[in-house]
Amino acid sequence: MKGLDITFTAFIVWLYSRVSTFQVWLDLKGEENWIYPKKIIPLHDPTKVIVMDYSKTTNKQEVLEPGKIYHIYNKAISRDKLFIIEKDYFYFLKKLNRYILPVAHIVAYCLIPNHFHLLVIIKDEENIPVKSEKDKENKAQIVLKSFRNFFNSYTRSFNVIHHRKGRLFLYPYQRILVDDENYFICLMNYIHRNPVHHGFVKNYVDWKFSSYNAYLSKSPTHINREEGLSYFSSLDEFVLFHEENKSVPGMEKYYLE
Repeated sequence: MKGLDITFTAFIVWLYSRVSTFQVWLDLKGEENWIYPKKIIPLHDPTKVIVMDYSKTTNKQEVLEPGKIYHIYNKAISRDKLFIIEKDYFYFLKKLNRYILPVAHIVAYCLIPNHFHLLVIIKDEENIPVKSEKDKENKAQIVLKSFRNFFNSYTRSFNVIHHRKGRLFLYPYQRILVDDENYFICLMNYIHRNPVHHGFVKNYVDWKFSSYNAYLSKSPTHINREEGLSYFSSLDEFVLFHEENKSVPGMEKYYLE
C-alpha cells in the first residue's frame, strides 16, 4: 500500500504539471503578439506557488503617452542580428514609415546590426488616427498597438527572408521619457554617434543608417527635421554640437543599451 501511495502521489504531481502547462498554452493560444509570449512554467511541485511579477521585468509593455517625447530602444535576442544584409535596413525603415509615422514624429534614429535607437515625439491625441469609435477612448492603446504591429511585421518578414523561426527582438521595446531640452539635444548626439561608440565607423557622418545626414540634406525625408532643428539656433549649431560631442551631468539615465 505504501508503494501504491507513492505512485499515486507521483501521478498527481505529474498530472498537475501537465494541466498547468496546458493552461498556459491556452492562455498563449490566440495571443496577438507572438514575439514576446508569456513564459511556460510547469509547476512540478504543487505545494509551491510561483508568482510572475511582470511589473518588474523588461518585457512589460510600457505606455507611450500622446504628446510626450521618448527614447525607444530594442535589440536582437541572444547573438542574433536585426540586420544581416543592407536590404534589411531599408525594409525596417519601410515598416517604420508604415506603422509608426501615423502615430509619432521621428526626430532621430540609428540602426546598427544588433539593435536600434529611436527618438520620437508621440503625436497629440487629436492627430492620432482612429479606425473605430472604440479607438477614440484610448489613444495610448492605438500607439501601443502600432508599435506591436511594427515589431511583429518586421519579425515575420525577416524570418521569411532569412529562413528562421521564432522571436527576433529581445523586448517588446524599452523606452525612457525625455523631459528636458538639454537631454533632448544630447540624446540626438548620442544616437547619431552610436555607430562610433560600437566601433563600426570612425566618423558618425559615414554611417548610412542614421538620421544625421538627413539633417544635412535638402531632399524630402520622413525625419521631422523642423522639430529636431528647433532645439538649435541653426543647422550650423546642430553640426557643431555633434562635433564637440557635448554631454550634461545625469545624461546617462537617458541612455538605453
